[in-house]
Amino acid sequence: MAKKILVVDDSEVLRRITTFNLKKAGYEVDEAVDGIDALEKLKGFKADLILLDIMMPRMDGFTFLKNIKSDNEFSDIPVIVLTAKGGENDELKAKRLGAIKVITKPFSPKQLIDFVKQVIS
Repeated sequence: MAKKILVVDDSEVLRRITTFNLKKAGYEVDEAVDGIDALEKLKGFKADLILLDIMMPRMDGFTFLKNIKSDNEFSDIPVIVLTAKGGENDELKAKRLGAIKVITKPFSPKQLIDFVKQVIS
């Protein structure tokens, strides 16, 4: 059975590219446009991994991370943060909130697939 990945990013282009590459690598993928959308999607899509942007409207990645890590139903799902924000504090904050890895955009699809495989294979 294919591993499930939820891609959470407000950039449609980035979501499409990421989803395309993940599906090509054999993963089942769903997408969300922000943290609120992602929380709704998780109710019906038990993800094995979440790829999460930080800067999004309505609910940003940090708030989403706090929400899922404090919820027993979702707290065990690994999260890789994908961010255009290059600030050192962002990486520290994301890891403090429970992210296992922070990848700065732009990144290569191969690099992302390699990280995904390390986490959920």
